[in-house]
Amino acid sequence: MAMWEGGSAPWTVFVSDALQARLDTCCADGRTATAVVFEAIGAVRDRVPDVVRGARARLRSPHAKDEVHYLGSGPVQVRLHPDTEQAALLERWSAELGVPITTWLPPVLNAHLPGRAEPENMPWIVQDDERR
Repeated sequence: MAMWEGGSAPWTVFVSDALQARLDTCCADGRTATAVVFEAIGAVRDRVPDVVRGARARLRSPHAKDEVHYLGSGPVQVRLHPDTEQAALLERWSAELGVPITTWLPPVLNAHLPGRAEPENMPWIVQDDERR
């Protein structure tokens, strides 16, 4: 991964509009998105595999029958600027979970950030009982 001033290259994660709003609220006190992300990881560290597994959902659409969606993921880009040690941690967690950061980080943020967590009030998302 290419280096940038202060650490590794920026990472991009895609989150929902609602999760972006919750992240922006957390960053209003001057924290960076990267700092909030690592606070979230630290807070749910022991539960990350369960959080990710529990975040699997389907979209309620005839065109997306078999498409898996993860709660918290969406079209909004969030740029993270981890230092070298943090980037290594993100890579290690992705390897251990067997999924890329774009899959596991939105559910972690959704589980940790204050505010209304998805899928509350989101009728287009269907969660199977076994995934909760």
